[in-house]
Amino acid sequence: MSWKPIYPTQTPAPVTITAVYDFSTFPNVSGTFTTSGALTISGTSTMDVGPNINGTRAHCVVTLVTSDGTITIHQECVFATNPPQGRWEIVSGTGAYANLKGNGPLTMPLNTEAMTGVIY
Repeated sequence: MSWKPIYPTQTPAPVTITAVYDFSTFPNVSGTFTTSGALTISGTSTMDVGPNINGTRAHCVVTLVTSDGTITIHQECVFATNPPQGRWEIVSGTGAYANLKGNGPLTMPLNTEAMTGVIY
């Protein structure tokens, strides 16, 4: 007899996360966000931007805050395109979002982080 682990099925579901920021306090900015698709929430958001030395790439930590918990997202961004683009991934959550996972592409039109992808 062999042992085989059983993992819960996690079906990816489409989501859009849109955050709008005031960049006057760069590199640590704040704003608001809304989501649509498989997750429909809104609230406040902060983003800590970590640009490389020549400003062509950045690693950002985005924290979405709601009354039900928080979602922390890591982003890798490239500024060589118009609009700039990159990738995002949910790395942790609290409260109702403690086990939430997700990822996808993003674009960065003026003052906005437009993330699309899936959550599970």
